[in-house]
Amino acid sequence: MAEQSTSLLEKAKDAVSAVSTKVVEYKDYLVNDEQKIIASEFKEKGVEKAQKAVEEITNSMDLIAKSGYQFKSISITLGLPPDITTSFHYSKDISENEKEAILQEARDRKFITIILKCLFKAGDFSHSIKIKEYHLEDVNVILGLMPGVTLNFNRNLT
Repeated sequence: MAEQSTSLLEKAKDAVSAVSTKVVEYKDYLVNDEQKIIASEFKEKGVEKAQKAVEEITNSMDLIAKSGYQFKSISITLGLPPDITTSFHYSKDISENEKEAILQEARDRKFITIILKCLFKAGDFSHSIKIKEYHLEDVNVILGLMPGVTLNFNRNLT
C-alpha cells in the first residue's frame, strides 16, 4: 500500500513539474503583447477606459459566443486604477480560420480583440499541457494596469 502511495505521489509531482515548465514557457506568450497594450490603456483615465471596456464587452456578446467560450461574468474593481475581470466558460475548440475571421470582425474593438486573443491563447496553452483527468473549464481575463489571464482546470468526473 505504501508503495502505491509513493507511486501516486511521484506521478503527481511529475505532473506538477511538467505543468510548471509549460507555464514558464507560455507566460510571455499568453499576455506579453496584450499586457503592454492593456497597461497603457489603463494607465491614464482608468475609469473612462474601464467604462469603454465594459461597453465594448456588452456590445460584443455575439463575437464572444462564436469564439468557443461562453461569457460568464464581469467584475469591476473601483481602485486607482480600476480593473475589470471577465470570466468565460470554455465550451469548444474552433478552427484557426474561424479564429482569424472573429479577430477580423473585432478589429475595431480594441478590448474585445485583446480578450479574444487571450482566450485563444489560453485554449492553445490548455492543449499543450496534459493533466490527466483534467480539462480547461474557465478563463479569466484581467484588464487593468496589472493585466493577466487565469486558466481554471477541473477534473473530469465521468
